[in-house]
Amino acid sequence: MEIQKFDALNVSSKFAICWLPIRVDTYKTCSFWCRYCFANCRKIMEFKKNLQVWDMDKVEKRLDRIFNKWQIDETNFLDNLIAQWITWHCWWMSDPFQPIERQYWITKQLVDISNKYWVHILFSTKSDTVYDANIRPDLHTFQLSITNINNLKNIEPNVPDIENRLKFYKELKSEWYKVGIRIQPFIPNISTLEIVKMFEDADNFTLEWIKIVPQNEEHKEFILRELNLNKEDFTQMWLLNLKPQIRVNMYQPFIKYFEEHNIPYSIADNDLHQYWTNKCCCWDRLVNKSTDFNNTAMLKKYGGGYNKEQLFKELEWCDICKCYQLFTSNRQEWCKTVKEFYDKRFERKSSPFSPKFLYTKSALF
Repeated sequence: MEIQKFDALNVSSKFAICWLPIRVDTYKTCSFWCRYCFANCRKIMEFKKNLQVWDMDKVEKRLDRIFNKWQIDETNFLDNLIAQWITWHCWWMSDPFQPIERQYWITKQLVDISNKYWVHILFSTKSDTVYDANIRPDLHTFQLSITNINNLKNIEPNVPDIENRLKFYKELKSEWYKVGIRIQPFIPNISTLEIVKMFEDADNFTLEWIKIVPQNEEHKEFILRELNLNKEDFTQMWLLNLKPQIRVNMYQPFIKYFEEHNIPYSIADNDLHQYWTNKCCCWDRLVNKSTDFNNTAMLKKYGGGYNKEQLFKELEWCDICKCYQLFTSNRQEWCKTVKEFYDKRFERKSSPFSPKFLYTKSALF
C-alpha cells in the first residue's frame, strides 16, 4: 500500500474560540473507529483506504527557517503563531497513539522534532501507551479522552480497556506529567461521575457534548438511539448540538461535584465557554503558552462585555495575517486577514466568538 504524506501542521479555523490554534495530526486516519466520531462520520478519513502520514520534512524545514534563520513571513498566520511559541495541540482528526503507530512511528518522529526545537505539545489520546516516543514532562502534557468506564465496545470498538488506561494515567502522574481528563464526547447515562472519581487527582476535567453530523443519517440515528433523545432536542451549529438548557442540566451533577471538591474544570461547548474555573477548555497548567485573542481568553480577562477595541489590542501582533484559506468559500465572506474576519463577524449573534453568541447562566437556571 502506497503511503501518502500530508502537511501535518495547520492553523485551526476555530482560532477565534480556541486558545491553541496550532493543530497537528500525525495520521490522517484513526483505527480506534469510535462510532460517535464526527470526523469519520463526515468521511474526512477512512482507515487504511488512503492512509496518509505527516510530512516531517516540511515541518522541520519550517522550524529551521523560523528558529534558526529567523525568517518569518509576517502575513503567514502559522509562522507567527510558531514564532510566539504557542503550544501545539496534537489530535485534531486522529489519535497520535493509535495502534498503527507501532508500525510507522510517525508520532515518535514528531516528538523527536519537538524535542530538538523545544516545541511544547499537548497530546490528546484514548490510548494506554505512547509506544517508544521520547516524551518529556518539561515539554509535553496530556489530555486523556474518556467517555465511559464500562468498556462499551458497541461505541468504542478498538479503544483500550479502562483498566489499562487507568494504569497508563497513573504512570504518567508518577513521572510528573501534567494530565487532564476530557470527557468527550459526553454521553448521558454513559458518561457518569464515576469517571471523575476514578481520575479525581487529574490536573483538569473538561466536558464536551456529543455532536451529530446532520448529513449522515446512519450516524444521526445511532446517536439519537444511544442518547434516547428526540431530534427536536437539538439545535444546529454546523453540527447538531443538544439545546444548551438540556446540556447544562445534564452537566449540573458534574459541576456541583467539581465545585464541592475544588476540582478545576472546563466546558468546551462553544456556547458555554463562560462555565469554567480557568482560561481555556484545556486548562492553563496543561499549556505552556496560548493566544489571547480568542473568546475564552477575552472572557477571562475582560468578562462577557468585552468590546472590539479590546479584542483588536490583543490582535496587534497578528492582525494582518492571512486567514481566508482556513475557511471554505461560503464562509470566507471576502475576509482575507485575521482582523477583517473578526471585524466582519464580531457583532453577529451566530458567530461563536462574538460575546452575543454565549448563553448566559441566568437564562439557564
